[in-house]
Amino acid sequence: MKFNIQKYTMAILLTGSAMIACNNKLDVFDENNPTTASYFKTAAELQNGVNGIYSILRGGELVGREWFFTHDMRGSECAAGGPQLEAPRAELLKEPSPAPSNSVMSSVWSGCYHMINRANLVLSMAPDISDDTDLRDRLVGETKFLRAWAYFELVSQWGDVPVYTEPIVSSTDFKGKTAAAEIYSLIVADLTEAAQKLPDSYGASDNGRATRGAANALLGRVLIQKGDYAAAKTALLQVYGKYTLVDDYQWNFDGDVKDDAGITIITGHEFNDESIFEVVFVDKGDNNFNWGYTGEGSTSPLSTVRNQEYGITWGNVIPSDRFLDEFENNDPRYKFTIFEEGDQILTQSPLGPKTLVATDMNIATSNRKGVVKKRFFRKYGIYDWVNSGFHPGGLNQRVIRYADVLLMLAECEAEVGTPAQAAAYINEVRNRASVNMPDVTLATKEAALKAVMHERSVELGGEAINNIDLLRWRAKGYFPSIITDPKPGQVGMFPIPAGELSTNPMLK
Repeated sequence: MKFNIQKYTMAILLTGSAMIACNNKLDVFDENNPTTASYFKTAAELQNGVNGIYSILRGGELVGREWFFTHDMRGSECAAGGPQLEAPRAELLKEPSPAPSNSVMSSVWSGCYHMINRANLVLSMAPDISDDTDLRDRLVGETKFLRAWAYFELVSQWGDVPVYTEPIVSSTDFKGKTAAAEIYSLIVADLTEAAQKLPDSYGASDNGRATRGAANALLGRVLIQKGDYAAAKTALLQVYGKYTLVDDYQWNFDGDVKDDAGITIITGHEFNDESIFEVVFVDKGDNNFNWGYTGEGSTSPLSTVRNQEYGITWGNVIPSDRFLDEFENNDPRYKFTIFEEGDQILTQSPLGPKTLVATDMNIATSNRKGVVKKRFFRKYGIYDWVNSGFHPGGLNQRVIRYADVLLMLAECEAEVGTPAQAAAYINEVRNRASVNMPDVTLATKEAALKAVMHERSVELGGEAINNIDLLRWRAKGYFPSIITDPKPGQVGMFPIPAGELSTNPMLK
């Protein structure tokens, strides 16, 4: 079972409005309209508040839609599927820096601060909870993890940004920019505390919540981005050996799928032994997406439109030529990641199989090693089961998986000058049963870094990670000393969104 976050709507609780009912004798709180003053008295109510943070994470401003665009359009793995790619997304893809008015960028900014404010509210209320201190402490750990995730999104893509550690109670509670180094310190502190408070795992009904492994894995990612490779290695070794690579590479990108009639076709392999942190989505069989973007309410759609954006009907995004060329000729991950003309879809549907032909695909062509065809991402797609013009998916987004941890450890070893150990971690990934690629042998730091860059691309391609990698490697001067810059001329950090500049006087 997936973690049932959809039951809880926290918008009322976070307005801070004091709705008080009055009778002839005294003023009392209206129990049907709780406020932050009347709520959060028990650990169960605190848990509802934490669930509200997960809801924003899953919503359209973040992982449900705009989050993967800010990463994938700024990375090197994607190209426009054609003129149908909307202007703000095309701007992220094609321009060195987006305008401050870019709506996709602004949505992610807003979503992150929405998460942060909810997290700050929970953290401000937690000390007064005494009915179940074990649950309270675990919830504090989850909240610290989620706040750290949001601040990492901000600092890694915007640099210096405002920091809030208390809930907003007034329309004038603005903050100016905080130096990126201080923000990283806050993130590290949050994740360190989270790792101390969180369990290693949960029961099936709570799948989707942050664990100790998720906190340490994210801490490793943060420390690598910060350039502290020794500390990153220490954090990642807390995860090493606690998870395993699944034999079938594609199990990392499947999940519950319903057909257009709402009948379940496959239950998939979500929360498998390789998964460290997933964002939960549900295909409710209603062919709907929450265009309100908050992702809340028991009756709200709980799907993602990633499979639509990267599919063949909307056809907004296709793999880039550079990404296609990165795969070695005999690497099975190419076919696990990419569909192309001549491939069979609907192989697990009673309606199939069906051979892909160019006229069925509303996408541009791509060029792989001189071969021009139409190609699109198989990863996180549903075309093995459903071929529909509009079918928002319920596949969970794997935000952190164990293969990423192994390759981050390889990068740490490369950076500290132990290329042979870097090769050992890379070879663990290449030796997955369904991949079984030849081992690499590495003797120099440069060779190890180049191997890490290659392996991260082919193993993690299309998983909204490449952008962060490019920002880190560009800042280290590895373009063009190790490889050519995949996005030459790109400005490293996003501009502060225009909406924030117009309302926050501390940023003028």
